[in-house]
Parts: sequence; structure tokens; C-alpha cells
Amino acid sequence: MKLSQAVYATCIAMFAAVTPAAAGIEPVTGDPVLFWHEQFLSATTGPPPVVGRHAAMLGVAIHDAVNGTLGRPNYGYTGSLEKNGGDTRAATSVAAHRILVTLYPSKQAQLDQALSDSLALIAAGPAKTNGVAYGAAIAAKVLDIRSSDGANAVVPYTPSGLPGRWAPTPPGNAPFAFTQLGSVTPWLLTSNSQLRPGAPPSLGSAEYAAAFNEVKDIGALASASRTADQTAAATFWATTPFSPWIRAAIDRAQISGNSVLENATLMAQLSVATHDAFIATWDAKLHYDFWRPLTAIRAADTDGNPDTLIDAAWNSWLINPPYAAYSSGLSAVSGAGARILSNTFGGSDAFCLTYSVERCWTGFEAAADESAMSRLWGGIHFRFDNDAGLAVGRNSAAWTQSARAFNAVPEPTTWVMMIAWFGLIGAVARQRRASMLPREA
Repeated sequence: MKLSQAVYATCIAMFAAVTPAAAGIEPVTGDPVLFWHEQFLSATTGPPPVVGRHAAMLGVAIHDAVNGTLGRPNYGYTGSLEKNGGDTRAATSVAAHRILVTLYPSKQAQLDQALSDSLALIAAGPAKTNGVAYGAAIAAKVLDIRSSDGANAVVPYTPSGLPGRWAPTPPGNAPFAFTQLGSVTPWLLTSNSQLRPGAPPSLGSAEYAAAFNEVKDIGALASASRTADQTAAATFWATTPFSPWIRAAIDRAQISGNSVLENATLMAQLSVATHDAFIATWDAKLHYDFWRPLTAIRAADTDGNPDTLIDAAWNSWLINPPYAAYSSGLSAVSGAGARILSNTFGGSDAFCLTYSVERCWTGFEAAADESAMSRLWGGIHFRFDNDAGLAVGRNSAAWTQSARAFNAVPEPTTWVMMIAWFGLIGAVARQRRASMLPREA
């Protein structure tokens, strides 16, 4: 994604991921799906839309490489390829390596070593040769599919200057970033606007005034209402929104005993659902063009609401990212990530993550709820931004897991039963239609 150096620097400063703790790192001798996602976490750089897109490309390529070598028990994303079969570790490693080297050429030495170590575990022979070829073919197909997805398009945006509309925020006053993301081709959604939430509250409403006053109080730079734990949460989640959920998925998969294909399915669904949720979020951001709390509070005398009072010197705890508030991107990614993980493993598993500091939760949904609230505590989102974002993410997860891609192809016996069932339905329908025809006198 192309963007100005100033915007890029601003985004990196706000969203650069802190190196996670080394505990639980998947070794090269372990599950190749998890190992190559470890390589992704180690290699990935850039602002959130870049990280999310790259994660999805990797997840899809790995899934289809694993799936193809196992005889395609799942529906693949890339479709049927001439090359097929081979060793699963070889195909996975080559597919992942090709994707990552293309996306992160500066990390080639690290990635080349990971590939060499992976392939060294496989005995020479046709299975290895075929796996290498198949993985390369899958990676090429994924790169080709996403080469025209609009991620590098230039989409102009000019602030309107109207009350309620987004405006650049200090200290950087950067222009609206990633305007092209609202029109990037989704992975599985039928359109960018498919999950668009309803409009935010009108400026003159009591609901808006309540949300305004809430963030003005608890999200202020020197808030007396925000607890130390809420401040810690706001700081913890001020990172790229995708990496924590990939880390959580790896950690949980390590203790699950799942098969390589199950882990490939998990990571593909996770990365696609979260990236589609992010794309849907940008559609909403550009469509509603809603201002940030900082802008709203400093210009409250223009909103026409008697219950909102201006504070021209107000500042938020977190630095505002350079794009509209409604809806929250972190909340959307967390809603999708948590729902994929809770649907896969169950929602009551306690877990912890470490990014500079450790935080623990009673389950995946609890972590998502906290991540959404962290944006309120940090002063950069209204509560309704976060609620809408969570809903977008959860809907994206549901759509992803209901789609054919990455899900099991019915067994032959199941097909027979389905055909018989469809035949029965057809017979009943024909009888009903016949009963509705006019009878001869």
C-alpha cells in the first residue's frame, strides 16, 4: 500500500507492534502451519492494513498448500491447480516462504534459513519434489489473485470541515490514511458494504451527548476517572490489531492437539475474517466520515447539542490515528478474531499475551471486549464506535465460517444422502405445484 512518508511514519509510531515474549515459539520440527506463522510474526512490519492483508495472503496460501497435499478434503480458496500432492511440510514451507519473501524482501536471509531448516527435515524423493512444486504453485496463485485487489490504488479524500465530520488531529495533523482500503477487494464478503453498520447517533441526540461526555471524562490525557488497569489496557492494545490474535491462535493451537489441516483451517479463517472485517470498517469510516472525540470536544460549540460543552485544550490519552472514528478497526479485528477462536476452541479458555507487559483474560470474547473498551479509555473512540466495530467483526467471522472456503467437502456418503434429500424435496415441490394447477372440469 503506497502512502506518504509522513503518514507512514505517523502510523508506525502509533501502531508498531512490540516484540512478543519468546515463550511457546513453535519450533521448525513442529507443526509447519504454526512455525510459518511464527516466521510471519517475526518478519511483519508496517501499519495495520498492510499487516492484515499480508496475514490473509499467508493464511490462504498455507491452507491451500496443506489441503492440496492431503487430497483436498476442504474447499480451497485458489481453486484446482494442475500440480497436486506431495509432502505437506514441503508444500507448506515453500508456499509460506514465497509469500513472505515477496512481501518482506528485507527479511530474505531469515526466511531462507527457515526454509532450509524446514526442507532439511524431509527425505529426498518424489514426495518432497512434488510438495515443493505444489507449494510454489499455490503461492504464485495467491499472489496473482491479490495483485489486482486495489491495495495500492490512490483514492482522494478532502475533509469537509463540517461539524461531525472527520478532520486531521494533532499533533501530526496527518491526512486521512489508507483511503483505498474501503474499496479493496474482500476475500469472502460479497461487497465492501455488506457489513456496514447503521449510522452513528445524530449530534443532537441524548445518546451522542452521553457518549461524548463519557469519553471526555475517562479518555482524557489527565483523566481522574481512568484506573491504572484501564490505562494499562489502553497502552497494551495500542499496537497493530492483528498480531495479538495470531499469537493467541498459535498459543492455543499448540495445546489443542489439532491436526495440521485443522490448524491451517483455523489460521486461514482467522486471517481472512479479520482482514475482511478491517475492509468493512474502512467502508464505514469513509461512508460516515465521523469525527474523533478530540475534534468533537474541541469543537463542541458547533454540534448543536446543549449537553456537550467545548474544551478547546482537551487531549486524549492515546494519539489519534489519521482516519475517521466510526467504526473502530481494532474492535472489528478483535470481534472477528475472538469469535473465530471461541468457535474453534470454546469461549471459556483463559489465556495471556505479552506485549511489553502481560495481560490475561477469562476467554477470547473477554479479550475482545477489553480491546474495544481500550479505545474509549484511550480517548480515541466513542463507545458506539467500538460497539459497531465488534458487531462488524463478529459478523465477518460468522460469514467466513459459513462460507465454502476452508470448510470440509462432504464425504461421498454425505453426497448420496444430500442428493437423495434434494430429490425428496424436489418430489414434494412437484406434488405441491401439481396440487395448485387448475383441475379439468
